[in-house]
Amino acid sequence: MKILVNDGVRPSLGVVRSLGRKGIRVGVLAESSFAPVLHSRYCTRQYLGPAPESEGFVAAVLDILRREHYDAFIPIGYEATLSCAEHRAELETLTRVEIMDEAKIRLAADKRHTHELASAAGVPAPRTVYPASLRDALARAAELEYPIVIKPCRETHGETVRYASSPAELPAVYRRFCEEKGFSQDNLPMLQEFIPGYGCGFFALYQHGVPKRIFMHRRIRENPPSGGVSTCAESFFDPRLKEYGVRLLDSLKWHGVAMVEFRRDSRDHDFKLMEINPRFWGSLDLALAAGVDFPYDLCQVIQGKQLEYSEDYHRAIRFHWPFLDLQHVGRRLSSFGAVVRDALHPSVRSNFWPGDLAPNLFEGLWLARGVARRLKAKVARAFAGPNAGDAKREAITVRDIPSKRLAP
Repeated sequence: MKILVNDGVRPSLGVVRSLGRKGIRVGVLAESSFAPVLHSRYCTRQYLGPAPESEGFVAAVLDILRREHYDAFIPIGYEATLSCAEHRAELETLTRVEIMDEAKIRLAADKRHTHELASAAGVPAPRTVYPASLRDALARAAELEYPIVIKPCRETHGETVRYASSPAELPAVYRRFCEEKGFSQDNLPMLQEFIPGYGCGFFALYQHGVPKRIFMHRRIRENPPSGGVSTCAESFFDPRLKEYGVRLLDSLKWHGVAMVEFRRDSRDHDFKLMEINPRFWGSLDLALAAGVDFPYDLCQVIQGKQLEYSEDYHRAIRFHWPFLDLQHVGRRLSSFGAVVRDALHPSVRSNFWPGDLAPNLFEGLWLARGVARRLKAKVARAFAGPNAGDAKREAITVRDIPSKRLAP
């Protein structure tokens, strides 16, 4: 098989390594030559083009598919998945695409809808307020206890959660968050009760409404520490979490991969729904290490094979992402000892592969580049006002990069 994927930073490397080890040739479309996945020995064809959120992204994918045959395109990330669903008819004249339809992807990514879905399915969720205005947000916050979580109703870039610890703090935090993210009047951030405990994920591959592969993990460390991407996580299994995840995805008659994010509430020990991510997820490496090969199983679906159901995987596999763990320590110094122990413990897995280290070197450069860009943007805003940096990026013309290494 030949598979085309786009760069989604974290999960794309796991996808490429998984498929490459199976002898599948994988081409990658990335927006920067710094993208770690382009430097994997398992990336056999390299392209530069627009980012998934750019208007020219789908045109770039179509251009590649017209010039070179690929058996399927696997989109990585929410923007790529949604764009792919919007232009599915065009893409399927040239290749296979195994994702949900556009309407269901939008519904799954809309937190208001998923919480309505949870209520109908009997799945617990935090108390949530969806304000119609800033004044409404401040008035209805009285329905919740502090601290209050402030976050977007739909998926967005960067750090997407803020906290207000008191009524006096809420107005400034809410206003600043709206300004930073550019929220419009019809898409204001929601207010949600804080769930003490830890994050958990239910992950699945569905085949036309039927679950075929499932996996679960719990988060050990995150970046930012108050709630963000996993920097260390552990595989586990819980029948109730499985029941909740299956109920939600069954109700959507799902197809393809998805993640359902929960928090295990330390007060009643139940799982509370956070959101549904209709895409490959950042901690995919852990599932692969535990023996659940979602990318390869998806390729079996692409080839028209009917998968048998399986929930077999190694439980209690601990996995960490070293560079992300360093970012976590930068914000929570008290985790330094735990991070060092995990880095030195032989049973703790990581995304450092001795036979494929080049992506990890570029991951360090990529993260340093991101930090430098954020600092530059902060300085620009400080000197040029709140609208600095609003200019749109121009799309990059797709071009091939001569491949330096081929998978064996």
